[in-house]
Amino acid sequence: MRRSLRTIARMTTALLAGAVVAFVVAYAALLAVGFKPVVVYSGSMRPTLGVGSLAVDRVAPASTVRVGDVITFNDPYVKGRLVTHRVAQIVPTKHGLAYRTKGDANAVRDPWAIRLSDKVGRVALDVPLAGYVLWYAHTRELRALLLAVFAAFVLVAALRRIWRSEPRAADGGLAR
Repeated sequence: MRRSLRTIARMTTALLAGAVVAFVVAYAALLAVGFKPVVVYSGSMRPTLGVGSLAVDRVAPASTVRVGDVITFNDPYVKGRLVTHRVAQIVPTKHGLAYRTKGDANAVRDPWAIRLSDKVGRVALDVPLAGYVLWYAHTRELRALLLAVFAAFVLVAALRRIWRSEPRAADGGLAR
């Protein structure tokens, strides 16, 4: 019974560690080949992108953006927030092209016409619900939990080493 619990614990730990390593390697590979994962926080792009999806953007020149493309850009009203919406209209202005966007689930287009920098993220694919993993990975609570689990593993390993009874030689350790 005790061995089977130990075996189950080792297998579970190995599977979890393998899953974490696979996720980190896949994430690094996406970044290395020019993709950028973006978490979808709202339902404005339903049914195309659901809440908690991971939209994977491919960096593309802004000049290649067309009406109907789903792009990710900086929110013009909230600094540091990204918006992923569909291009509804391209408007020529004296300062260059401006893009009007709209969420698929929204009744009206966005209240802005944005200018894009040289490069823009164009959604290449999405992974439903995978964004929750990335979202929660950035929370204080998860980092604290991971630190606590790591500390518990270190403590248990240290205590096992201290309490482990080593076999003693019958002759007191003297060789004849």
